[in-house]
Amino acid sequence: MSGALPTPNSFLGNCDPRAKLLAFFLLMPLLLSQPFTTPGGWVALLFVSIAIIAAKLNLRLYLQQLKRLRWLFFALWFFHALLTPGQPVLPGLTAISQEGAVAGVSYSVRLVLMVTLSWVLIKTTTHGQIVAAFKSLFGFLEKFGVPLERGLGLLAFTLGRIPHLISEAGGVKRDMDHRLGVGTSRRWLEKLYSMAQAGEALLFRLLRCAHAQEEALRVRGILHGLPVIPPLTTTFGWRDGAVLISVLLGVAVPFLG
Repeated sequence: MSGALPTPNSFLGNCDPRAKLLAFFLLMPLLLSQPFTTPGGWVALLFVSIAIIAAKLNLRLYLQQLKRLRWLFFALWFFHALLTPGQPVLPGLTAISQEGAVAGVSYSVRLVLMVTLSWVLIKTTTHGQIVAAFKSLFGFLEKFGVPLERGLGLLAFTLGRIPHLISEAGGVKRDMDHRLGVGTSRRWLEKLYSMAQAGEALLFRLLRCAHAQEEALRVRGILHGLPVIPPLTTTFGWRDGAVLISVLLGVAVPFLG
């Protein structure tokens, strides 16, 4: 489950997964609650910028991922601009208010920063390390009856199936292109029907793979099974202390103001 780090030569790539996970949980509320006109908002923007540099992200690949979410950002802005009452942004355009447009931009930027922070965590930490860090940090909850081990096992299984899901989705797309023709112009109703067919085909492929895996387990005499979460072998170092102390100081800025 562990594997090599995606960016092992970066500053954050060499940090303990637990430190990165704690920093992630501490910064997320700051991004959600602090407007960019306040010191807390400036600190959140500064930390995300530093995280990009400390993770040595491939900016071109990162911007490509953001481009795929452009319609989500636009929808968030549009609904805020449309549903927030206030002064019209233009004399002839009374449906969209100035206050809503500003709020939409603010929330869209917040969403971009949250996606960026999540991207930094994923690109500097393997799925197995994230799950193991969860277990290490919140393992005490099992004493209160919380089925953490089983929940994390399901999470590890789901994360491990993501590459397979992407592969199956690619196979469905190739099959649809082969049957309908690549670049064929179709009306919106035909496109909607094609999407429904693609979803049905993807679901069938996933169910077939799940059935095959279940049969393979039964042949081995196993009725069910989840991935085993190995304990973390890393220890906290000076990098982890620097990350946590700086994040704690940044989170304290809104309260000091």
